[in-house]
Amino acid sequence: MLVKPAYFALFKLTLRQLFWSRRGLLILIGSLLPLVIALIFRFKVNSTTGVNSFIPHITFFLYGFLTSLCAVFYGSAIVSDEIDGRGLTYLQMRPLKKQQILLTKFAAYLVGCTIFIIVSHLLLTGIIQTHPKLKDRGLVLAVSFLYTGSLSLGLLAYGAFAMLLSVRFKHPVLWGLLFVFGWEKITSIPPMPSGIKRISLSHYLMTLFPDFKLRGDILDDFLGNTPPAVWIAALVICLLTAGAMWLAVRIFKEREYLV
Repeated sequence: MLVKPAYFALFKLTLRQLFWSRRGLLILIGSLLPLVIALIFRFKVNSTTGVNSFIPHITFFLYGFLTSLCAVFYGSAIVSDEIDGRGLTYLQMRPLKKQQILLTKFAAYLVGCTIFIIVSHLLLTGIIQTHPKLKDRGLVLAVSFLYTGSLSLGLLAYGAFAMLLSVRFKHPVLWGLLFVFGWEKITSIPPMPSGIKRISLSHYLMTLFPDFKLRGDILDDFLGNTPPAVWIAALVICLLTAGAMWLAVRIFKEREYLV
């Protein structure tokens, strides 16, 4: 019973470090950028088609990029920051289970980044809701919650893989960038065969992305001619995420981190 408050204290400390750090400033700027774009768009654009397709497109491209960036910079720092700051040595001397240390820090990452993304996206939706040419306002608001759910799932999945890189490699940010902005982007190129697309995480995440007022062929180009069923995509994401987390915990428990 005495150990549980220690995990909660670790959670709060990690969350505070997440917000008050250079990475936090970077993600804050990234979260504010869509709002600035939305404000400019709100007062400068009067096209009905443009207004009604603005949220879907900025969510798919800009918020998708921001989600990947959060996962790489925060998820890969879950262990590396503690090693660099010599905090891991102190934590290992406490009566705390190593797997619980890792999972607690991962939970703090997930909560903190989700707050950034959700608050930013809901504020953006509120700004566009005031545009006189927006149609189906209630539906747009409802779909915005689906967007935030899809983005949160991306934070979970990519964050799990970033955490695995953090416990396995010396320079996890570099490996994370190569994975998310290298392999994942290459496999999503429209000419890529469907067989190659299916060995990327982004393929299944895009399958679950709400197809709402996106330009008709955008998702088709990324997913190819034979996209997986929604339930298959959800199952694959769950299995890959759980597998990455299990492997990360196992490596972290067996590895000695000496500083």
